Amino acid sequence: MNTPKYKHFKFEDRYVIQEFLKFQYSFTAIANRLGKDRRAISKEVLKHRFLKPGRSKIQLDCSMLEKPPYVCNGCNKRMGCLKNQYIYEASIAQNEYGKTLRQERSRLRISKASIAAINDTIAPLMISKHHSVNHVFAAHPEILTMSKSTFYRYVDLGILNVKNVDLQRKVKYRVKKEYDYEHSSKMDRGIRLGRFYRDFQDYISHNPEASIVEMDTVIGTQGGKGGKCFLTLLFRSFNLMLIRVLPYRRAEYVIQTFEILKGLLGDFEFSRLFEVILTDNGSEFSDPESIEISTKTGERLSFVFFCDPNSSWQKGCIEKNHEYIRYVLPKGTSFAGISQENANLLASHINSVPRLSLNNQSPYEAALGFLGKHNMELLGIQKISNDDIDLSIRLLKR
Repeated sequence: MNTPKYKHFKFEDRYVIQEFLKFQYSFTAIANRLGKDRRAISKEVLKHRFLKPGRSKIQLDCSMLEKPPYVCNGCNKRMGCLKNQYIYEASIAQNEYGKTLRQERSRLRISKASIAAINDTIAPLMISKHHSVNHVFAAHPEILTMSKSTFYRYVDLGILNVKNVDLQRKVKYRVKKEYDYEHSSKMDRGIRLGRFYRDFQDYISHNPEASIVEMDTVIGTQGGKGGKCFLTLLFRSFNLMLIRVLPYRRAEYVIQTFEILKGLLGDFEFSRLFEVILTDNGSEFSDPESIEISTKTGERLSFVFFCDPNSSWQKGCIEKNHEYIRYVLPKGTSFAGISQENANLLASHINSVPRLSLNNQSPYEAALGFLGKHNMELLGIQKISNDDIDLSIRLLKR
């Protein structure tokens, strides 16, 4: 019988051992039942058996306990025996095992030199530049030889300079969302005909290789009248995000941005890269035809679709990527002094972060073959080396 992959006994295994010992089965029979080696059964019984003192004044040991099964569970004379007895019980064995396991896991299996290396190299990157745990693990495997869960445990134990407050997603502060008084009107439902999320699903089912770009906006401090905001465009397959600065969150400025992109890339490349655009129902996206149609030829270059109302999860990739923007520009931060060059710098740092979902490649590396280096440069995206990536609020204050 093949031995199961797990090495540790579970409570169910220990209960089987207890019952089989009661009926005087051999270690070999028990091992065959559990798919274990008989020596493992023997060690388990010897390690977790407990002494039940005899009732006689002189403590006597039974000679039968010197050979298998080493316990009195199946002895017919057990009830009237006055000698010391050894008993194996599954519940007691499981409790002893759990206590031993907790003690072993609580021990620090890390040298002082390793702690110093982490504090000297890794801690400044996480504290000052806001690198994530996955980022530093991908960039410095020679230093971080433990698992990520162990790293988190070391942080909790306080043996590293990194604290929980320095971890990107361990501590969060909820900021109340401001109401957009100026642009609270609903989008005309007529423009959504043929552009619903179900239409998007139909298109993708017939064109599975289509390039999908998720689109959204990120606002700064509105002050009741709006102001500068970001138009974010994310290539879903690669998590590569473009950030374009808009003077106001209005449809006319979204259209102007797409006209700039068409001019930079040309109609052919724009059509290839932005074949499908998926966005929400914001009023700034109320003119999809101007996004789709070429002003030079009048041909359709792209297809714009809308998510269902209150279903931001349908474009969840871009929603998640907005977290990286908020590391540098927390909610409530004004975008008034941010230029397009600043936005390109921010996007370059975000797109250079290794992602676990991309097998520890950065979005820049994953998308380079599809977009091409020339297009990357046109779009203002550059590769930032791992240790130079900065996702702290200091990035745009240099």
